Amino acid sequence: MRERTFGPRVAGFAALFFGIAVLPGAAQPVISQGGVVNAASFRPADFPGAELAPGGMISIFGSGLGPAAGVQAGAFPLPEELGPQRTRVQINEQLMCRLLYVSDAQVNCQLPLGLAGDRIRIRVMTTQGTSNTVEAPFGPMGCGLFTQARNGRGPLLAQNFEDVADPANRFRMNGVRDSARPGQVMVLWGTGLGATNPPVAAGDPTPGQAPAVEQPEVFVAGMRAQVQYAGRAPGFAGLDQIQIVIPAGVPDSCAAPVRLQQMDRTSNIGTIAIHRNGGVCRDAFNITSAGESFGQVVLASGLGRLGPGQLGAAAGYGGPYPTRPSPFNPVGPNRGPGGGVRSGAGGVGNNGIGPYGLHPGIPSFAGGLGLGLGQGPGMGMTATGPNMALAQFVRLAEDASLDIGVPPAATDSCNSYPIGPNGIADIVRGAVQRLDAGTIDVTGPGVSLTLTPIQTALGPLYMAPLPAAIEQGDYATQGMGGAEVGAFGPATMTVSPPVTVTTSLAAGTQVSRAAGLTLSWTGGDPNDLVVIHGRSFLIPPTVQRPVSDPMQFRSQAFVCTTTAGALSFTVPPWALALLPDGLLTLNVTHMPPAEGVTRFEATGLDAGGVFRWVDTTTFLDLEVVP
Repeated sequence: MRERTFGPRVAGFAALFFGIAVLPGAAQPVISQGGVVNAASFRPADFPGAELAPGGMISIFGSGLGPAAGVQAGAFPLPEELGPQRTRVQINEQLMCRLLYVSDAQVNCQLPLGLAGDRIRIRVMTTQGTSNTVEAPFGPMGCGLFTQARNGRGPLLAQNFEDVADPANRFRMNGVRDSARPGQVMVLWGTGLGATNPPVAAGDPTPGQAPAVEQPEVFVAGMRAQVQYAGRAPGFAGLDQIQIVIPAGVPDSCAAPVRLQQMDRTSNIGTIAIHRNGGVCRDAFNITSAGESFGQVVLASGLGRLGPGQLGAAAGYGGPYPTRPSPFNPVGPNRGPGGGVRSGAGGVGNNGIGPYGLHPGIPSFAGGLGLGLGQGPGMGMTATGPNMALAQFVRLAEDASLDIGVPPAATDSCNSYPIGPNGIADIVRGAVQRLDAGTIDVTGPGVSLTLTPIQTALGPLYMAPLPAAIEQGDYATQGMGGAEVGAFGPATMTVSPPVTVTTSLAAGTQVSRAAGLTLSWTGGDPNDLVVIHGRSFLIPPTVQRPVSDPMQFRSQAFVCTTTAGALSFTVPPWALALLPDGLLTLNVTHMPPAEGVTRFEATGLDAGGVFRWVDTTTFLDLEVVP
């Protein structure tokens, strides 16, 4: 590596950080409930690990905070007052936050260094008055990593370093089309590493390197990375830069999770694309680039099958607690989220999937990531069954990006991510165009059916119940071709012997954040994948909120991947530590590895398509506790 220069890299960060939408101006400043967060992680203030840190950047959301047209600070030191409304942010009624950006709906500022305690008080003052005071958790460190979507999850704002003569070509934004190689240097951007040596005054640009006093560890797909530098970014105020070397043994993945650990503090988790040769990333889950088209045919079994220790059956909207209120039905009796595919605009069931709607291996009732397709604008209709044949063919929008991927199994890695008030996460973020592929035949042991496109306002959707759970043996699919996708197949795949989960978890079982959660199973092919997905809602099971309350469905989820041959997996304490107290739904999904996924080609599909199977076991109404 020829040299290590830092300054030019902040340009890409600044363009993203300040490229935010604003709303029309308002008079009296108001800070929204939970509206003060780390400017990178966006972790809700009432979730674990949401501490703000001295010298870190925060984002304040609300209304009337500044001008309708946002104003960015133009010089160092950063000002204490900015914009025509003379926006100021006061901390603990005496210290001022140094302002980077102000608008009607959002303020970004850098916290002062001289703060202590485990809570701080924040208020915004303008020429129109003083806002409400909001408390936020505080600590000596609380690092967040910036993501490309500016929501604390998904692809990180990360740059691949190339050792080339031209400085303009040394740093390239990591992504599906420009993945990193094992052994390559990468730069991550964050805020909240805490005190540095030497210290840098709030509002001042960092004159050179200022390493964090408490040096972090960085893990890529569960593997420890070499940290070359972690501290303030030279030439910037409040921005942290973490320079790492991608571990040599990291497997190919379009969604390798990256986390930063400072003592007992865990950052938000983002992802990077890795491929042994760099360039375009293709992994077992057929993640594609913006603007591309592709398809999937999936045989999904066990949607709603309850695991050992659970009571009753959960095909449809069912579960073990017929009289216990829960977040899934806060206004009346409920029996848990249940299984099966449920109708819903753009996805499946309550708080189901986003616009893409066919995530490999994570059922819809896990809330947020789904296997299934909605049939119409309504929600809460009868489930169609626990065993389904599902397909879709889509073209991603030009601005689409990866949202939540599945970690690589080779390193037993995990991702953890927030799901906000709308309760939606998906494999791809952004609009999709659904494509017509005509009719699709599916055959196999005890199966002979035809999927016919269901024409909806969302585009052609494909779904049909299977007569029974999928079983070991060979299955085939063939597409007849339609208006936008040509004929394909026959494509054949082999379903492995089933995985049987042996761990017993009764409803009401308490899961401690401080300890790992071990799940065991038997069966399956040793090379198959086992994907473990959990989602915990903040709202306690005894609290009822109106359906219109935007805070009711906030949650944190995790997804971990291992091989069936491991026969057990322990969800690590750091992943559980990020979950809020509340109800936990847990799903264990058995699926084929990359070499067991059948690929097919068809005209109209830029990236082709895949034929895969998944088999899921679910545990409902587990309770997350400290």
